Amino acid sequence: MENQEKKSKTKKIIDIVVNVVLWLFVIFSIFITVVAVSVDKDDENVPIVGGKCYLTVLTSSMDAKKPDYFPEGKPSGFKAGDIIVAKYIGKDAEAKTKLDIGDVISLKFDVNNDGRIDKGELNTHRIVDFEKNESGEVTGYITRGDNRVTNDETPVYFNDVVAVYNGKKIVGIGYVLDFLRSRLGFALCIILPLFLFFGYELFIFIKTLLAVKNEGKKVITAEDEELIKQRAVEEYLRRQQEAANQTSATEDISSKTEE
Repeated sequence: MENQEKKSKTKKIIDIVVNVVLWLFVIFSIFITVVAVSVDKDDENVPIVGGKCYLTVLTSSMDAKKPDYFPEGKPSGFKAGDIIVAKYIGKDAEAKTKLDIGDVISLKFDVNNDGRIDKGELNTHRIVDFEKNESGEVTGYITRGDNRVTNDETPVYFNDVVAVYNGKKIVGIGYVLDFLRSRLGFALCIILPLFLFFGYELFIFIKTLLAVKNEGKKVITAEDEELIKQRAVEEYLRRQQEAANQTSATEDISSKTEE
């Protein structure tokens, strides 16, 4: 009886833990879905949430200590796989012209080196100097990765600037979120588990419904079944013993009669 109570208590704890984990996953799935639905995209296919870009870092070009000669208030670098949070200024012409040396900007860039800049192709590097025309007027920026010793080959003109990094980042989950944003990742990691979750909840509901329906009826447990078997064996042996005693008594009476 004590073992049965322990098993019942353990089962309840496991059920509670499983339900908590499943509901946390559902909340996470709903959050990811809401974010995916609420994402705006500009003409260059840049995802924007609340005026901010959440961009995955693909290379280690900024994975180094910020050079000491940049102002202290400028952000440090980041690593491949990080998510960086950048302020979207793609349609703010004035903001694009007011950037300064040390700022880290996301710009349109031929990431895959195929000779063209596709929509959504961005690179994020630090401004190290100004690009000026013959009259000394600033027309763009010279950029470089903190992990590089030479400047980027081409200057960045104002129209190429998309966002400015604000120093906030989420370490190490960029590739994961990129996979979740893909159709395959969303289906495997969100849709399929949700179907399994609701299937499990349906199973629990049916099980609970049957338990309520059968409430008051005698339910034979495994221990009860073993006890019944044991009693049946004992009853069988008792009857066998009685039959043997009766046979012995009959033989004794027969023996006395013959004498």
